[in-house]
Amino acid sequence: MSGPGGGGGVPAHHLRLYLLAPNPAFDPKRVLLRRMFFINEEKTKYVSLGYYPARDYQPLVEFGAIRRGVCKCLILADKHVAALADCLTSIRDSMCFGGDRVFIKCEGGNFRLHTPKRHGSARLFVGTEYITMAQPDMDYLVRGFPILQQQLRENITAMPDVLSYVTSSLASTSFVEPPPNASTLINYHRLYEELVILYNLMYHAH
Repeated sequence: MSGPGGGGGVPAHHLRLYLLAPNPAFDPKRVLLRRMFFINEEKTKYVSLGYYPARDYQPLVEFGAIRRGVCKCLILADKHVAALADCLTSIRDSMCFGGDRVFIKCEGGNFRLHTPKRHGSARLFVGTEYITMAQPDMDYLVRGFPILQQQLRENITAMPDVLSYVTSSLASTSFVEPPPNASTLINYHRLYEELVILYNLMYHAH
C-alpha cells in the first residue's frame, strides 16, 4: 500500500505504527466495511455495523442520532446487541400499550435500555450517553434486528481473515488477492480501498 505520492511500500516505521501503535492513532469513529440502516423517515437516526480499527478491528454495532447538527453515537459489543434483542419486543409493546416500565441492564460497558415514566419513547444508554427512540423507531428495530444480528455474526466469523488481510495489504503497493481459504463474506476490494484511505489519513496526521 503506497503512501502519499505513490510508489514504494509503507515505510517500516509507519507500518509498525499502524499495526502496533496506540489505537488512539486512529479516529475512533472510523469504521471499515460499514453497513448502515436508517430507523426513521427523517434519516436522523441510524444503526450500523462494521469493523473498528481503534478497537482492534472488532465488529461492533453503532446507534447514532443527529440533532441540531451534532451526531451522538453509542457503540455496542455483541453481548449488548444480544441483550437488546431479547428485550426489543417487550420495550416496543410497553411503548405501544402503556404497560409497566421496562428496564434492562447488561454488565460491562454500562449498557442499559429502559422506558421512561412517560410512555412513547425509550432510552438506550452506554455510560452516561443516551439516544431516545420513538415508537416508530422501535417498530423498525423489531422488524429489522434479526438481519442486523445475522450480519454481526458473519462479521465476527470473518474477523480473523480481516485482521490477516490488514496485515498483508499494508506491505503492498497494490491490491492484494485474499488467500483461497479466506472468508467469502468480505468484500476485499472495498476493504483494501478503505485501508488506503485510513492509512493516508494517519500518515498525514504524523
